[in-house]
Amino acid sequence: MNTWIIGAGGLLGSSLATTFSNNFQAAPINWANPDQSIDQLLKNFENFLVTTENRDEPFCIIWAAGHATVSSDSHTCQRERKVFESFMQALTAVDTRGRGKFFLASSAGGVYAGSPNPPFSNDSPTMATSEYGRLKLDQENAALKLTEWQVGIGRISNLYGPGQDLSKLQGLISRLVLAALEKRTINIFVPLDTIRDFIFVRDAAETIREIIGSQDAPVISVIASGEPKSLGAVIQQVQDIIRIKIPVAFGIHSSSGGQAPDLRMIPTINVPHATPFPAGVKLVIADLLDRLQNQ
Repeated sequence: MNTWIIGAGGLLGSSLATTFSNNFQAAPINWANPDQSIDQLLKNFENFLVTTENRDEPFCIIWAAGHATVSSDSHTCQRERKVFESFMQALTAVDTRGRGKFFLASSAGGVYAGSPNPPFSNDSPTMATSEYGRLKLDQENAALKLTEWQVGIGRISNLYGPGQDLSKLQGLISRLVLAALEKRTINIFVPLDTIRDFIFVRDAAETIREIIGSQDAPVISVIASGEPKSLGAVIQQVQDIIRIKIPVAFGIHSSSGGQAPDLRMIPTINVPHATPFPAGVKLVIADLLDRLQNQ
């Protein structure tokens, strides 16, 4: 189907762009300027709708954009909320004749951070503990109001893979590898027994493709590997793979209070072609080696 991936330049978006073959080529969006980005999104939306006018098959918009992380402040999150809600208003006004699909890439870690009784499934109660988590829940609620669209929401666990944006305070696997390659200390702001579910980005993208293509998929899905790991185990595994000792320092960060100690997940759909963790780490190593050599 004709697909527009919003955020195609990011970690998940770039993987989605290779997973979906018939992609709408949107004009660039200046995300740094909220008002300008809204105007650019709406213009792209108009052009995208033109490509669907004389077709009977379904079409899809995937929202995989966003610069906010769990460490972001309320101002940053509010800017993203404004852009997203403005775009939702534009989608609400369109009669898709039953052909339009909208998929939102949300954050399992953000929406379940304060929830009790892990592991979490798509039926677990949500409880955000950060501005970022509240942003994701607000985005989900706005998407669920799109009555003219078939809506899907993917609550994604910790993504990792080649192409991680290291300007954000996230991406533990890439940061561990980079610290090893540059022989410098990495700062950890949570205990080593903190549990996370790491899913390789390509596996997440292929799961999203299956969800969008399925007539029976639930509206909300947890997208995860189902293989939880403590941070201590992750650090040890990365060291074993790269064969370099990674110096770790423990510190305090303002975002630590929003971090859940246990984010085990129950995937709604089994991940197709799941990438073993060592294989995924080796791909991250190759990516960062290439980036360092081409600096």
